[in-house]
Amino acid sequence: MNFDVLCFGEALIDMRGERVDGYTRFVPQPGGAPANVAVGVARLGGQSRFAGQIGADLFGNQIVAALSGFGVDTSLLVQTPNANTAMALVGLDDSGERSFSFYRTATADLLYQSAQLPDAALSGQPIFHFCSNTLTEPAILEVTRELVRRARKAGCLVSFDVNYRESLWPDRRVAPELIRAMAVEADLVKFSREELTALFGNRGDELARELRARGVSLVLVSDGPNTLQAWAGERLRQITPPAVQAVDTTAAGDACVAGLLYRLAAERVSKDQFGAWLDQTGNLESTLTFASRCGAVAATRFGAFDALPDMADLQAL
Repeated sequence: MNFDVLCFGEALIDMRGERVDGYTRFVPQPGGAPANVAVGVARLGGQSRFAGQIGADLFGNQIVAALSGFGVDTSLLVQTPNANTAMALVGLDDSGERSFSFYRTATADLLYQSAQLPDAALSGQPIFHFCSNTLTEPAILEVTRELVRRARKAGCLVSFDVNYRESLWPDRRVAPELIRAMAVEADLVKFSREELTALFGNRGDELARELRARGVSLVLVSDGPNTLQAWAGERLRQITPPAVQAVDTTAAGDACVAGLLYRLAAERVSKDQFGAWLDQTGNLESTLTFASRCGAVAATRFGAFDALPDMADLQAL
């Protein structure tokens, strides 16, 4: 079976903080940006696969069960007894905006090896999706570079969601150039406005234009409930997301990416066809409207996997 979308990277446990009787209680929920996207695609009815490594521990077992339960193929997900599953404490403010504290030192996701992904996984030219959390340390950075190289060689359309988490970078000064270098290797790149500003200051829009000039077909910049911007061809498109009451934005960006990749896969848009698809009037606007609805629904729910919408949720919005 060919899979529409192959997501690579970290799967972890989000310990979501809840205030109960004056105390904070932490609820373990599976998450991790690329794993969220895999679940999001599957929830919408697409075929998705997740490649990465977790511990052979209680949290790792919970992640496998959750991914499988939502319809994600986990045959490329490795469980190792030699390292623990990564974890993040997630705090929410009154508007649902999240903050993270990571427990990710020598965890299983950082020890993944490129040889663990067989060439057969790329042979059907799935959309290959990755994030910047596998760029933070030298070993997993080299693995990510190798897998992106192999995906490009196999003819996959490559998707990169920056998903920048400053505290994960031992040397934050190297993050902008590493992320810029990996972005150039992708066909579509997504930033949030917050990430773009944190990395590149007031040069964010300049960077988006630079990436387009260097061959990136589509550059997206989301901004929570504000306008979603898309640079493609010579035009800047802007989409206004639906207005919702946000309670937890943890998975909103990932839901938006999942909606975009689902639509590209459903329309069988290959790497070679991507440019022509973007040029055809209405394709991008329709797809980004759909994707922004996915993000809006996710923001109205707590959690990561659990927050991601299916088609019925979108119809109810």
